[in-house]
Amino acid sequence: MNKEIAVKDELNFETMLSDIDNIQKMSQKLMMSKHYQAMGEAGIFAIVQKAKSLGMNPLEALNGGLYYVNGKVGMSTEAMASLIRQQGHSVSKDPKSDNNICILNGKRADTGDTWTIRFSMDDARKAGIAKHMYEKWPAIMLYNRAMSALARQLFPDIIKGAGYTMDELKEISASKGLEVVENELPEEIVSPEAIHELLHMLGRTPAEYQNRVIDFLNKHGLIDDKIPVGIYTQTHDRVSKKLEELATEVKEEVKEVESE
Repeated sequence: MNKEIAVKDELNFETMLSDIDNIQKMSQKLMMSKHYQAMGEAGIFAIVQKAKSLGMNPLEALNGGLYYVNGKVGMSTEAMASLIRQQGHSVSKDPKSDNNICILNGKRADTGDTWTIRFSMDDARKAGIAKHMYEKWPAIMLYNRAMSALARQLFPDIIKGAGYTMDELKEISASKGLEVVENELPEEIVSPEAIHELLHMLGRTPAEYQNRVIDFLNKHGLIDDKIPVGIYTQTHDRVSKKLEELATEVKEEVKEVESE
């Protein structure tokens, strides 16, 4: 009996070594692409290994699902929520959540255990992190903190040690006096055609509005035709909304004229 166990252990060990070798080869191949070079071979290897233990698609993990900072693997809150819900558990945002506080309620499908996490701007100020992104997108940043805390408290078996966002990993490194070494993908840039489309849309708005948007885009790479996807998407949505508002105003004016 002991001999059978020993043989199985040896086979499992050989399988593990073969698996590690395959991931190393994959990491080396990905390093041939400039898209992944910023992550480094060690970063790619760590993320792929963690993705496997989490049951994530490696490419989804490499393209924003997981992060690698100073030797530690973290996870985006989108990935956390996805993994948690895939297992039948639930996470819901309380209607009282706003730009000043995020309240998340979690419930496990297997045990029925529940947990509520609150993270507010006051909490962010006390922690010394209420700046930069918190000023621009407070609701999103508060949600990220609440989500990662909820995942660590109620769903540790789902996230398996990767329950910190990139921002949190940076803060942990900084608190230990470590130089923050980020191994992440360079931000994707939109095509010149997409920029042209956005400017064409912008040309249908009032001059004052155009100037404000152009000033904003110039600060984020418009001059060099290098606008990050996130900035482009945000601006495109806002300009689209502005055009809808203008169209509504025109319709209202037409109605008033017709009623006279």
